[in-house]
Amino acid sequence: MGGEMPPTAFPRRVTDFRGKVLTLKSAPRRIVSLTPGTTEVLFAIGAGKQVVGVTSYCDYPPEAKRLPKIGDMRVNVEAVVALRPDLVVADGVLNRRFLPALERLKLPLLVVAPKTWLDVARLIRLLGEATGHEKQAASLAQRFYQAQREARSRPASGQKPAVLFALNVEPLPMWVAGRELFVDDMIRLAGGRNVAADGGVNYYPLSAEALLARNPDVIITTVPEDRLSPLYEHPVLKRLKAVQNRRVYSVDSNLFVRPTPRLLKGLELLQRIIVKAQRG
Repeated sequence: MGGEMPPTAFPRRVTDFRGKVLTLKSAPRRIVSLTPGTTEVLFAIGAGKQVVGVTSYCDYPPEAKRLPKIGDMRVNVEAVVALRPDLVVADGVLNRRFLPALERLKLPLLVVAPKTWLDVARLIRLLGEATGHEKQAASLAQRFYQAQREARSRPASGQKPAVLFALNVEPLPMWVAGRELFVDDMIRLAGGRNVAADGGVNYYPLSAEALLARNPDVIITTVPEDRLSPLYEHPVLKRLKAVQNRRVYSVDSNLFVRPTPRLLKGLELLQRIIVKAQRG
């Protein structure tokens, strides 16, 4: 398997996002991944052939769709056990209700909980360390560090456009991205200002009136373009600057909400949108 660490590199101890230490006697060969994000990262670092089980939501890369399923966001613990995993990768938030059962069974469990841009780089490096693909993982994580360095060294170019990232446009309230999300960092790295950052963490609801008070210059949404008409018809929302100036952009949610290398593509897209807004 290309890039795999030599057997002498194991056993090794890795520390997950909870601070718990997992000892791996050898490079895992039967990995079960409990989220689409961790599945995608495993394939991206060259560990895809070591993955034997995923969720029904794990749809990228295409090879992942052919693997045995252990449930959706409701993990079938018995199905996990049946695959005889030597490593289970779980998310501390998305999979939290199933963690006690997995721990009771003494399965080799690695828990991640990425919230920020740099957390994603940490996640990539951690999975590289755990699977024996450190070089590929380090190279990929470096692209996240580089993007942050470039953003910090970029000269200020006037006022930062006020950007809103929304998961829906109807029915109201609109669910928007607050703090402690990679998309919040991405807006900042791209040269914008998250107009909803002051209202809460994660995704939270905003009424039409609260949206008008924030009055974003740009709206980024995961709603398909052919379903955006309510924005332009709503008596309050149609008064938003972003709506009036036709700066509402429909994007692929996977480029913004999954903690994977595809966030880099999402950042590039955001940068183009924000530069366009700055030019008027």
